[in-house]
Amino acid sequence: MKNNHLSEIELPKILLVDDRKQNLIALEAILEDSPAILIKAYSGNDALASMLEHDFALILLDVQMPGMDGFEVAELMRANNKTKFIPIIFTTAISKEQKYIFKGYESGAVVDYLFKPIDPVILKCKVKVFVELWKQRQELELTTQALQKANKTILEQQEELRRMAIHDYLTGLYQRRWFDEVIQKEFAGTEREGGCLTLALLDIDYFKKINDGFGHAAGDEVLKQLAGTLAENVRLVDTVFRFGGEEFVILMPKADLREGTKICERIRSKVEDMRIEYQQTQHKITISIGLAETTSTHMISVDKLLHQADEYLYQAKAQGRNCLCYKLGGGK
Repeated sequence: MKNNHLSEIELPKILLVDDRKQNLIALEAILEDSPAILIKAYSGNDALASMLEHDFALILLDVQMPGMDGFEVAELMRANNKTKFIPIIFTTAISKEQKYIFKGYESGAVVDYLFKPIDPVILKCKVKVFVELWKQRQELELTTQALQKANKTILEQQEELRRMAIHDYLTGLYQRRWFDEVIQKEFAGTEREGGCLTLALLDIDYFKKINDGFGHAAGDEVLKQLAGTLAENVRLVDTVFRFGGEEFVILMPKADLREGTKICERIRSKVEDMRIEYQQTQHKITISIGLAETTSTHMISVDKLLHQADEYLYQAKAQGRNCLCYKLGGGK
């Protein structure tokens, strides 16, 4: 995987900090063959400003500088989230006594010391180590990003598969498979919280004539536009399903049969007024609807609820179509 990312990694940058120009020239000469971009700073302030502009793999930091010495620069670096983890090698000509070395480590910044005059071989070896560590971190970051991107893609694909599994490909409505799961939850909610649940079963009157007379593409257009009308004219808590062929179900939680009939009558009227145009031909359709309800005080099974709605749908067809049929206190 590493080789796949190498081209994406920029050359590492190393910051050389010293107030003396000749010292910086000497450092550049030693490191001219290093696989890194060398950037110079002549003061602590310049160094801090450069750190905010660039991402550095390593900083070679002189200790003795006027205005702000290396220890102060290191302390300020550790106070900034962008620069706090950049490794530092102090370059110094001051005493090698432990107290000076400890001062650098106490700043929380120093990884190592190099004492002047600097040995070119030692400097190159240390820089090589830190450049390799930087490359490894970059590789790890790129790998992590690639994994995150792959995980995101997998999650998106899973969500799309889930959507396809529960939605009808033609109308975009929920399909029968999802109905079986949703209605069980609605039954449990009705029984637990009280109230009513009304189910409407409907289909398109004389739909076969459209398919036979104008082709299945015309029939598909009718189904899609009807689905849109159904979805637009139910409550937010209601769910519309394509049950199969030209048959649809509307599940209406917390709606008794009276409210359910009002909702369905509005839908029936909207559908009757529809004019569906396909290939320069207008199609006028009507629907028949059968309704049934269950209540928390008189729960019936899912199968019985569907069976009752189906019986009332059959009656609506027998009564001339384009109507609702239900049983309400001895009514329709």
